[in-house]
Amino acid sequence: MKYFPTIITVFLIIYSINTCSQTQDSINSLNFEELTEKYYEYKFTDSLKAKRIIKIFLKKSKKQKDTIKTIQGYNFLSDIFNDDNIYLNHLDSLIEKTKKKPNKLFPAYLYSRKGRYYLYNSKINKSLKNYISAIKLTNIYRNDSLKYIFKQKIGILKYRNKNFNESKKINLETYNFYKKKPQFINLHEYYNLLSNISANYLKEKKYDSAIYFNNKSSKYALKNNFLFFIPFFKYRKGKIELDQKKYLLAINSFKESIPGIIDDENYYILSESYNYIAESYSKLGNLDAALKYNFLIDSLYSKTKITQKSQRNAYQFLINHYKEKKDLKNQLKYIEKFLKIDSILNSREKNLSKTFSEKYDKKRLIAEKEKIIYKLKNDISTFQKSKNYFLVILFIVIILFLYQYNKRKIQKKSFDKIITDLKNKKTTILNEGESKIESNNISKEIINDILSKLHSFEKSKGYTNSDITLSKLAKELNTNSNYLSKIINQNKGVNFSTYINKLRINYTLLLLEENEVIRKYTIAAIANEVGFKNAESFSKAFFKETKLKPSFYIKELENQKVA
Repeated sequence: MKYFPTIITVFLIIYSINTCSQTQDSINSLNFEELTEKYYEYKFTDSLKAKRIIKIFLKKSKKQKDTIKTIQGYNFLSDIFNDDNIYLNHLDSLIEKTKKKPNKLFPAYLYSRKGRYYLYNSKINKSLKNYISAIKLTNIYRNDSLKYIFKQKIGILKYRNKNFNESKKINLETYNFYKKKPQFINLHEYYNLLSNISANYLKEKKYDSAIYFNNKSSKYALKNNFLFFIPFFKYRKGKIELDQKKYLLAINSFKESIPGIIDDENYYILSESYNYIAESYSKLGNLDAALKYNFLIDSLYSKTKITQKSQRNAYQFLINHYKEKKDLKNQLKYIEKFLKIDSILNSREKNLSKTFSEKYDKKRLIAEKEKIIYKLKNDISTFQKSKNYFLVILFIVIILFLYQYNKRKIQKKSFDKIITDLKNKKTTILNEGESKIESNNISKEIINDILSKLHSFEKSKGYTNSDITLSKLAKELNTNSNYLSKIINQNKGVNFSTYINKLRINYTLLLLEENEVIRKYTIAAIANEVGFKNAESFSKAFFKETKLKPSFYIKELENQKVA
């Protein structure tokens, strides 16, 4: 019996080898679809088994000289090793080979695979470039079935790039093509087309059309037994309901879509679904439920490392959540995550229609991040820092107070002087009197005549005409622009434009003093009343003459009248 343990050990080794051999044989006998199912089964649970499945998949596809399946195998390989270059380099090598002897399928299909890869990774510009290359080849080699599939993708890219009109135009063109030539329909792509057209109409808030095409996509999926499309129908239904502010219905639709989207591993749509559910709960005031789904977005990012726009909303929500709780560590954590994904997104979008959304204030977040780091590093001296901050703020407040007090004092002085001048009838700040032009080839008689006419012009308030110009006034006074300009300069002490503005402002001061109703007008209405074309030019001219803003002057005048 002393050899019994050894015998048992040898038996178990032989049994294990035999079992592994049988398992290997059974895996080798699987078809491509079964191997694919096995790959997804082991992808997140047993990476070694997943790699073995890929190896068998590639060996089988190469043996059968199946280029399409080989491409799929390299896609799996790059996925499991988390190295995109494995897949992209394989596509590039095939493109170079097939360029020498192109046909209806290659290299157009290869460009489309690159376009598809960049589309799913939200690298819109690179994706668009590859799909355009693919379409050029389908035009040359007349492959309409591929051409309109690629056009659909460009429609998606245009939509993502916010060229919504172009996206809709491309999608409807494709839809009409398939209506005329249904033999070219690719069943999977046709479902996506119907869903994308629904999205186009939703963007235009044409809800009836959006619902029509979304329902059409659902009926089409059920008719062809494409049950894996139903979650995406429910996702689109949720988006329509959210846009219509039917938040509870939207939440239910999104929740119903999630299991199928997870099975499909469509992380872009999954993250968006979580985002829309969180948004709906926020609108309903259920911030705890919104918090849960924003955490799910963060968890998904941690798992996939795929950067998406929905993460901006999630991290902004989480930053504000922890800010309210005064949890500096978690606030800092999500600020850093926000800035990281934002940097990636901005880099990705640099050649596209990019502008950082006004919903986010990046500079403020960076400043807030630095402030939090500073606080966390210097907790020991919190009291001293607080005292220093208080003193600095107090100093700034005092400076601002003194500045405002002095400014107010100067304004009050200016206001009082204007009121005094008005009472003393000293509103005219234009020189009057005899001609000072004797050496400019203008006779004294002409000068006096023009000055007399100018006096009548002022008395009749001709300057309140907003269309008055030097040439128009000269014509009105029966003289020429040159004479009129010289006489105004020498006798009024200012150029024509300043002369008119001074008259208008003087008139404004009199109107405001005498007419209570005018004081109730808007600045723009007052400006129009006295001859200015807009409030901005009036305010500038008013300030130039009085050193006061019109609003301040009117307020002080009202206060004085009440007193």
